[in-house]
Amino acid sequence: MIQNQEFTYIGKATNLSGTFKFGGPTHLQGQLTGDITIVNDAKLVLEISSHTEGTLVCSDLEIYGHFIGEIRSSGKVTVYPTAVVEGKIISRSIEILPGAVVNMNGHTEE
Repeated sequence: MIQNQEFTYIGKATNLSGTFKFGGPTHLQGQLTGDITIVNDAKLVLEISSHTEGTLVCSDLEIYGHFIGEIRSSGKVTVYPTAVVEGKIISRSIEILPGAVVNMNGHTEE
């Protein structure tokens, strides 16, 4: 049943801007601009068609789409071959797979 689901899914045709707090696993496929916070150490996935611009605060993050801005991750950031990332990443660990387009200033910290 849908009422028992504990995830957030933002569809491909969605275009939002503002300040967002998501609880539980979150998949973004549309366009979001603004400040995004993921609570409860849940994973955030920026899907292939996503275009996200702003500041992300999260635990684990997988990027397949386009991201511009700053990422502050308490977990692992994985940048996949389809991704385009521009900005700053501060994370416990960063993995950039071959084929990803990355223009960033970043570092890891415990």
